[in-house]
Amino acid sequence: MMTPELRNWYLSNLGIVQYQPKGEEPVSLSFQAPSSGEEASSVVYSAKEDVASILKFVDKAKNSTSQATEEPVFESKPVSVIDEVMSFRLACWQPCDDLLVFNQFPLGTNPEPEELQLLSNILRAIGRLPDGLPAPELIDWPMSHGGETDEPAARSMLSVFLDARITKRGVLWVLLMGDVATKLLSPSEKTYAESVGVIEEIAGGAKIIVVRSLQEMLKAPDAKAETWQAIKSLADRT
Repeated sequence: MMTPELRNWYLSNLGIVQYQPKGEEPVSLSFQAPSSGEEASSVVYSAKEDVASILKFVDKAKNSTSQATEEPVFESKPVSVIDEVMSFRLACWQPCDDLLVFNQFPLGTNPEPEELQLLSNILRAIGRLPDGLPAPELIDWPMSHGGETDEPAARSMLSVFLDARITKRGVLWVLLMGDVATKLLSPSEKTYAESVGVIEEIAGGAKIIVVRSLQEMLKAPDAKAETWQAIKSLADRT
């Protein structure tokens, strides 16, 4: 059995500070060399047991101290990130060589007869309907073949489409009708409401004109006059 004095001596040599009750003096251990080999063997064996006992005590003390000082670790719950999928349909018309028109529609729907009639009247007023209104090209997003579905990807796809029309077909004017077309094709950081009526140059030398959508103009007739103010300058550039 290890005495308290021997335990304190081992702990002191291992660098473990022991606090003693007030008034208790440390005990000095005196060792004498054993007189015979048998006694020496007994002492060595006893010492090994004592060291093993002390090391177990030290490990237990360190673990206890570590647990007491270690800050609690709280498991963080995984954050569920849901990517917002953008969906739209843009109808695109090129009624003449220098003009391209975009108007938004809900996915799966086609322009109504009254919307087509309104667009024809607008284009005829600015001299951009030489042969009647052509069938629109419908651009659906997300695209059917899969891939990325976020807004930057939609912008990139439409930018390539528009650039090809400007460089290969000589488009000089782009009429953006409605907030979706404006948000995705206008280089401006202005809101849709702030952009209505604005004419701005884009890459390739063409210019965009932002106006209300066909649906908005049919619901609010006053918006037709606003659109005319924005596009009437084109009538002099036929």
